[in-house]
Amino acid sequence: MRPPLPLLLVLITLLMLPISSCIPQPDSPDSPVVAADPEPEPEPEPEPEEEPLLLAAVGDIMLARKTDRMMQAEGLDYPLAKLGETLKAADLTFGNLESPLGTEGTQLPGKGIWFRARPEALQVLKDGGFDILNLANNHIMDYDTPALLQTLELLQSAGISSVGAGNNLQEARKAAILESKGVRLAFLGYSDMADIFWSYDYPRRFRATAEQAGVAPLMVDNTYLVEEISEDIKKVKPEVDLVIVSLHWGIEYSRTPSPEQRQLARRLVDAGADIILGHHPHVFQGLEVYQGALIAYSLGNFIMDQNWSRQTCQGLLLQVTITGEGWQQAEVLPVQIVEEQPRQAEGEDAEVILAELEDLSKQLDTTVAIVEGKGLLLNKD
Repeated sequence: MRPPLPLLLVLITLLMLPISSCIPQPDSPDSPVVAADPEPEPEPEPEPEEEPLLLAAVGDIMLARKTDRMMQAEGLDYPLAKLGETLKAADLTFGNLESPLGTEGTQLPGKGIWFRARPEALQVLKDGGFDILNLANNHIMDYDTPALLQTLELLQSAGISSVGAGNNLQEARKAAILESKGVRLAFLGYSDMADIFWSYDYPRRFRATAEQAGVAPLMVDNTYLVEEISEDIKKVKPEVDLVIVSLHWGIEYSRTPSPEQRQLARRLVDAGADIILGHHPHVFQGLEVYQGALIAYSLGNFIMDQNWSRQTCQGLLLQVTITGEGWQQAEVLPVQIVEEQPRQAEGEDAEVILAELEDLSKQLDTTVAIVEGKGLLLNKD
């Protein structure tokens, strides 16, 4: 039976159509190409924020005389029972060790005041988490070369770096490089009392020579060694992020640096110093910011038995926040020393210390803000 005529015509028409018009060919140039949606590119991971380094710095640490008697009565943990944890919380901790450690050596004749702490006092420095100590000062060689060398050995055995003293002048002037959180710091240390002697019968100067142990001098024949120290700074500068210079200098019990000190500090900053940490006057002085560098002319006493005045029983604990770009801010904790034991000052004691710090810094054209019982200094450069 034949299909109806209309249906037959439809079938004939379909059979006559080109195959390509019914079934699109993938390789045909006339076939429409539909692009697939591109896969989204992964978003870049954010750069991890740089975690800053915290440097804690204090002034004079003297572990002999009455401090030693207190330790024998109360224990080796006595000096830092109040502030040890605060110091250890820093990534790096600095101080000026005003007394040698050990049992060796004899008193330099004619000096009159001699410090030497027992080897056991090394525990105090461990309790404070000290990483680096300045030895360029006017007491580290009270018991001559053997005591200095024993001190160097004891510190090395405890994993504590030192700066400013050595077996010869080259070692004394050598920078100590410490690294934490990816930031490299170089420390240098010098004393302005290295050229003094106390007896013509035994004219032993503290300063190191090419053949003799001692400390790195800040001055010789009453002349600052600006060129030599600048050379030390420039030598180590390319190896580190910041250069920190420790200076044992100034006039005892003076609240202000001399014009000569300010001039020297600025010349060292011009040579590349980023932070200058001063000590020796036994009282604190103001802070100064010059060309983006932080200058602490004197941090005052920290562990000391000079109980005869208010000023000698007070000091500064400097906490500096540092990145690879430089120091960012400095917080100052006011320190009150009670029976050779430093603690964070409170109440009226703190107010007096901070008010004086504010005023002394203002005299150096630097503004220290007082915020919540601390001094605050920002690096705006």
